[in-house]
Amino acid sequence: MDENGIYNVSRPRVRRYFLWDTFQPRFVRLSLWYQIVVVVAVAGALFLPLMLQLERLPPASQDALTVADHFLLLHSRFWPAVFVASILLALHGVFFSHRIAGPLYRFRQIFREVAGGDLMVRASIRKGDYLHAEAECLSAMVNALRDKIGSIESCHQEMNVVMERLTQAVERGSMPAVEEATGQLCLTVEQLSRAIESFRTKSVATSSAETSLPAALGI
Repeated sequence: MDENGIYNVSRPRVRRYFLWDTFQPRFVRLSLWYQIVVVVAVAGALFLPLMLQLERLPPASQDALTVADHFLLLHSRFWPAVFVASILLALHGVFFSHRIAGPLYRFRQIFREVAGGDLMVRASIRKGDYLHAEAECLSAMVNALRDKIGSIESCHQEMNVVMERLTQAVERGSMPAVEEATGQLCLTVEQLSRAIESFRTKSVATSSAETSLPAALGI
């Protein structure tokens, strides 16, 4: 919690570059498979013609020795380069996917906090990460929910105050005060209804289907 009383779940103390419970392992695995396919294709294009040429040439000929030298030289240079490039690409895949998996991991934490009723969370991510537009949308959603729930809480508090006034007016037997408190209570209930109407808890398609089905059956 910061000085403003807002929980910030997007800044862990220890940065983990590999998050097992996200899409990151699948992404790295898939990228490794792509690397294997590319290496096999390139190796086949480089070594297979030389191997076929060696089979066609006489073993003791000068041309066969020249092709064999080329084959061994290419073999000695190709695989170390492939090994180094694979390591670099694997590391790049981990760091690249972390810039997406990190925000998604923090979004999941925010979803859990909001599901638990905590609307003081803030979706702030690091500058170098992706999904900044999604983080802004998530922050706007949480802020909108906080404002709507705040208006409902305000109406609830106002209703408690009006109910107390109404109870006191009934105990005193003052009809003008009762009528005034009743009118104010009706206004507060109307405000509460408008605040609740902004939430949709049923699917529009389902509701329309339920209402149109009896009409279609002639009921």
